[in-house]
Amino acid sequence: MPLLIVSDIPAWQIALFVCNLIAFAVLLTRIAYIGLAKSYPALTVWLGANVVLSLLPLAMYMDVKFYYWFYLCAESLTLILYVFTVLELYGKVLRDLAGIASAARVAIPVIVTASAIGSASLFAFEGRPARYIDWLYRVDRTVITSLILFVLMITAVMVWFPIRVSRNTAVYSVGYASYMVPKAAALFVSNAVGHGPVKLTGAVCMAACTLCLVFWAVALDGTKETSVVSLGRSFNPADESRLLAQLEAVNRSLLRAAQK
Repeated sequence: MPLLIVSDIPAWQIALFVCNLIAFAVLLTRIAYIGLAKSYPALTVWLGANVVLSLLPLAMYMDVKFYYWFYLCAESLTLILYVFTVLELYGKVLRDLAGIASAARVAIPVIVTASAIGSASLFAFEGRPARYIDWLYRVDRTVITSLILFVLMITAVMVWFPIRVSRNTAVYSVGYASYMVPKAAALFVSNAVGHGPVKLTGAVCMAACTLCLVFWAVALDGTKETSVVSLGRSFNPADESRLLAQLEAVNRSLLRAAQK
């Protein structure tokens, strides 16, 4: 998240911003170096966009009004990129289940769009907000909540069913969930108690994001893209066959529905 460097910002918050920016740059460089940029294009674009959006306020002069609109545009773009990263994650986890993956690709944008419109429409009952940023906070909270539910669903499917995914995809999923849960919680706290603690909740989100980036930088490995792992518990052969049969039945049903 971009940060306007002004004199009233505490030194620890500036240090956190710098650490976050360095983590983004390091992970982007590492993904390019180990050859994973083509395998995870949405993640790569999200990383690159965050580096650029973080550097712009440092590279050019922005008064308060200009930064206000810059922040609105940057957060809106980031929200869109979140949707694409979740779609990418779904595609990786469900790459061998084309029917379920196809349904997810349709469902996620529809549900996220409906959530954003529904969230914004509530202002009709609460009174029109005085600032555009109030619209952004409301939509941001609702969309992030929808996305974290999808991410948790992905993780639950990976744990419950004996799905084999690449080791990097498992790292991607665990790291993304670890980042999105604190972000959603921080947004809820901010909206529940007012916009006073926005700086504090923003710092929490930035710290969670930095830890997630460091985890990815350490755990992602270009040589492990073809190795497969399962996040689920150990299954005996009979249970594993039964669960996979259930999953395949759902997948075939969705494929038939999509072909009609």
